[in-house]
Amino acid sequence: MNSLTLRASPIVVAAAAATLLAACGGEGDGGAGPKTGTLKVGITDAPVDHADQVVVQFSGVELKPRNGEAFSIDFAAKPLDLLELQGTRRALLLDGEAVPAGEYEWMRLKVDADPNVVGDSYVRLEAGGEECEMRVPSGDQTGLKLVRGFTVGVGTTTDFTIDFDLRKSVVAPPGQRTPVSTCNGQAYLLKPALRMVDNLKVGVIAGSVDPNLISAQCASSTEAPYPGNVYLFGPIAAGGDVLTDDYDGVEADPNGADPLTSAMVDKNTFAYTIGFVPPGDYRVAYTCDLDDVAVDADVAPSPPATPETVRFTPPEGTRVTVVGGGMHEVHFAPPGT
Repeated sequence: MNSLTLRASPIVVAAAAATLLAACGGEGDGGAGPKTGTLKVGITDAPVDHADQVVVQFSGVELKPRNGEAFSIDFAAKPLDLLELQGTRRALLLDGEAVPAGEYEWMRLKVDADPNVVGDSYVRLEAGGEECEMRVPSGDQTGLKLVRGFTVGVGTTTDFTIDFDLRKSVVAPPGQRTPVSTCNGQAYLLKPALRMVDNLKVGVIAGSVDPNLISAQCASSTEAPYPGNVYLFGPIAAGGDVLTDDYDGVEADPNGADPLTSAMVDKNTFAYTIGFVPPGDYRVAYTCDLDDVAVDADVAPSPPATPETVRFTPPEGTRVTVVGGGMHEVHFAPPGT
């Protein structure tokens, strides 16, 4: 696994930890103080076809213990291009920071995303293009908040990876304006479509796509989404199954739920990697069709929206069982080969 590490400010961390530990009290070994564990938090990304860069500037992590006040671990502002963090690559926001052991209610990623400030968080649509300013909904108040309970064990390392699904996240809604002159004043939104996984309990799905399948399915060899993407569906409940479906955001969709995540096929090797997959049963399928998250490929949209077709190979996907720490290979070839 490839990781980039961002170091937190030792002064801020020490002050926050000392204050919280004093407030928490608790019984340590021989009355020496409360018990602690260490926390690692990394960032990774599922790709998007229509952008060359998606840069998000992080400045800290806030944690809320179940029986205590929220506290922050701050570090020097660090911009990360999320499109560089695919497959099993991640950037560490926290790398073994000492925190009180126990149960936590939520985690918040502190983000600098002021659309009136040039260069904090932005999206670049094409190589060499303009930096379009980006904002996070309610970013100044709540940041990117993951309301999911978790536990930090005593004397152990708790290691999480947070996966941004940019295909669902980056949008340019009408009326979102910025005084910054780039991109005709259009501000983009980074809507938090996040999943948090325990990095000590995940596996990897990897493989390749036959060049003949790519040439048969891709409309162009020079334009997105060439050479295509591999979608991950699931997890599959015991005794059940899942349907392959496009990204459309439809709740309780009878045609199938949105993919859990996806991976872009490498232009040079035609290989793909889906990292940080929790244990369970899944289906994976390949497509080289454009997939607009605002359009349901199973329904003819009203004008001016354009209908889309998203074809999968194989149509029902390939079933794969993921175990923690495992590497699972799935390859894609033209039908009948």
